[in-house]
Formats: sequence, structure tokens, C-alpha cells
Amino acid sequence: MASKKKLENTGERMIPALHAGELMYAEHVTRYEAAAAIIKDKVVLDIASGSGYGTKMLAEHAKKVYGVDVSAEAVDYAKERFSAKNVEYRVGSGTQIPLEDNSIDVVVTFETIEHIEDYGQFIKEIDRVLKPDGVAIVSTPNDLEFAEGNHFHVHEFTYDELTKLLKKTFKYIDPYFQATWKYVALGPEQFMQKRGLVGFDTENLAPLKTEQCLYFYLVCSRRPIKETEKVKSVAALGGHYSDRLLTKQYMDYVAAVDAHNIEIDTMKKNAKEKTALLEDATRELALIKGSKSYKLALKMSKLKQSLTKDA
Repeated sequence: MASKKKLENTGERMIPALHAGELMYAEHVTRYEAAAAIIKDKVVLDIASGSGYGTKMLAEHAKKVYGVDVSAEAVDYAKERFSAKNVEYRVGSGTQIPLEDNSIDVVVTFETIEHIEDYGQFIKEIDRVLKPDGVAIVSTPNDLEFAEGNHFHVHEFTYDELTKLLKKTFKYIDPYFQATWKYVALGPEQFMQKRGLVGFDTENLAPLKTEQCLYFYLVCSRRPIKETEKVKSVAALGGHYSDRLLTKQYMDYVAAVDAHNIEIDTMKKNAKEKTALLEDATRELALIKGSKSYKLALKMSKLKQSLTKDA
């Protein structure tokens, strides 16, 4: 039976059915793939699990995964689309996580903390549910690089601000970064058509500074981070760059702007013509009111009204 549940496309929540193959899809999927080694055979919490695709990815490596989201609608969608024997979805917020103390080996929180007003309480809740030797993987946008004006984000962090906050709870932090480039690849036909791992070298010809990276990806713990918990670098191709499509979109945009400008010019012309007509009518009215015949007619009208009143 086909699924009837749908999620609203707000542009903030990644939904594979809507975003597969786009840049947004690649950004989200790589975060979960990078966590695979760290969560292997562990009990994991995916807080703000959204549509559930990432929770299901984690479940392929973990012993058990709890997917928790504040949206009951999202939880229902995830249960229907991305369920597994070792996955349990629950409704709950980041400041009141519906799990027992010291019950989780790894907390995965991707693009969550920027949505929570009381982010200090959020970190306390992560600390509460984590086992004493647990690990938290925190990903969030870089305030210096991320586009301004996202009304879903309550507070975005700089690198120093985020690490200062996390170090109040986690003594050890391994920092990683996520960035987006225009990606150029060369390979055989089967490489271009294959979905999934393609295995080729990537040469970075456009190095970035820390403050230029779009997202932070921090592995945090109260104890030294193990070698097996190091994040393996991963890249994904997402959002096909097409010169022809980009040119067409640009030309369509230019045409739309031109049409809009023509419409504005027409409105201005019509307004100018109406203004000129009004000015002409005002001048003609002034001439009429200043004429002897108008003044005589006005006197006659007043005299008529006076005689009518007396009668």
C-alpha cells in the first residue's frame, strides 16, 4: 500500500523524496556517513531526526538508534518511510529528551542546536542521556559563512563560541569541517552514471580557511577520543552544475526583470498622462471660475436661492 503521509517542504528539513540529487541532499547524507565508524555497534540517539532518513542510515551500523523529533508529523512520517528493527522513533524536544539518564553511547545532533533558544539546556540534556564515556557529534552552520535571514534559526555560532560552549561539558573535542565547492570530475561513462561510492582522488585547488567552511562538525567526549572515533573524510557530488541550465535560468531572470521594468515604465507613463490630464482640467476649471459669466451665474444662483427661501 502506497504511503499517504507527507511532510511540508519548508526548505529546512531534508526529505529524500523531494531533495534527492540536490546539494542539500549531499550535505545531509555526508554528515551521517561520516559518523558510521563512531556509532558502530553502539546505542545511538539521533536528536531532531526529521524525516528519518539519517536515523535509518545510522541503524545500518549501530546496535540501536533512537530517532527523536519535536514534530509528531515528522515522527509518523519516519516510522512509515524509514523504520528498521533496531530503530525506535519518539516525539520529544532537545531540552526534554525522552530517554533515561546514562543510556546512550553516542548522541548525533546535526543542524539542531541553532534551532533551540535554550541551547545551554540542550547541551545539559545531551550530557544527561550520555553514558560517562559517551560521545556527542555536533554539526551546525558557521555564523560567519551561512546565509543570513533564516527565520528557523534562533542562534548561529562562530567556531570559538561553539567550542567554548561545548568545553563546559566535554573536555575533549576533535574538530572537523564541512564545506561546499563547485566540483569538477573526469571519468568514464559508468562513473558519471553510477550512484554511490565511485572511488577517485580529489585534488583541492581552492583551499579554505576555517571561517570559510559552511558547517562545523565536532566530535566531543569527556574522555580522550579514541582512534576508532576519528572521522573519515567523505565527499559527495550533489546538485548537478549545468552551464546550459544556468544560462537559461539567467536569461529567464533577465527577461522577467525586463518585463517587470516595462510594466513599471508603462505604469509611470500612464500615471504621467493622468497627471497631465488632471493638471489641464485643474487649469480649465480655474479659468472657468475666474470668468465673468461664471461669477454672474454664481450670483444668479444665490439670488434664486434667496428668493425661493423668502417665498
